[in-house]
Amino acid sequence: MSEQNITYLTDVSLLTCVVQSGLSEVILKAARDVGAMAGAISHHARGIGVRERLGLLGVAVEAEKEVISILVSSEQRDLVYDTLYRAADMNIPGRGFIYITPLEKASAYIPQSMMDQLDTSEEQA
Repeated sequence: MSEQNITYLTDVSLLTCVVQSGLSEVILKAARDVGAMAGAISHHARGIGVRERLGLLGVAVEAEKEVISILVSSEQRDLVYDTLYRAADMNIPGRGFIYITPLEKASAYIPQSMMDQLDTSEEQA
């Protein structure tokens, strides 16, 4: 096994949106528009809970959900959070919810050319 350096990302948070099925494209576009597309994942899920408690009224609550998770830097966290909240119209009841999970440490392959760009931009700052 060859010796490789590990790049640790320490100033990142995981932003997670749980929304009605069909909204993931809107949310991913909004994230892309504000420059936050490092590590975006979207998958389908089935929600339970409120729907079952409402009985016949629960038929109106959509059980199919989409979960979107996006890694964001600490600097981008609040901007991306606010942007996604507005893009998904989460001020409307039943649209979904969004939350932030601070990450202690994350690792991923980062090409050397991108690392060089980061080093250059840090030197200029």
